[in-house]
Amino acid sequence: METSDLYNKMNEENINYINAKLLFTRGAIAHYNNLTAIVIDDNQVKGTTSENTVLTQELGHYMAGAYYHMNSQYELVSKMEHKADKKAWIEFFPYKKIKELMNNGLTTATDIAEYFNVEVSYMARCLNFYYDNSHGFKDDDLNI
Repeated sequence: METSDLYNKMNEENINYINAKLLFTRGAIAHYNNLTAIVIDDNQVKGTTSENTVLTQELGHYMAGAYYHMNSQYELVSKMEHKADKKAWIEFFPYKKIKELMNNGLTTATDIAEYFNVEVSYMARCLNFYYDNSHGFKDDDLNI
């Protein structure tokens, strides 16, 4: 995945980009009234793989409407993070494309993460989600 594609998606959706120092995360999404911005700490995001991962995940928040306040309870934060990840994975790493890659010999999280140019840990979580929801990649489509 090209980083420029993610920035184009942000531009299409009228999402602003802000570089700011963040303490407990590399990236965040801010949504207030009709204004939305993805905030990234460039000092913590090194390279395109890291940048793509953060942008993908934050765009997932936007597309899923998965927002929460900084002082929200852990249960809500966890639920919104999962909702955002799920939306991002379906949008940017479609199940059918993952199956196609696997059928063509890309069978590890590392291989597939390199193909999409995202971090292996993020792709591994995506693959676990698809595995759990497709009876071990046996289904042709997901019903989610």
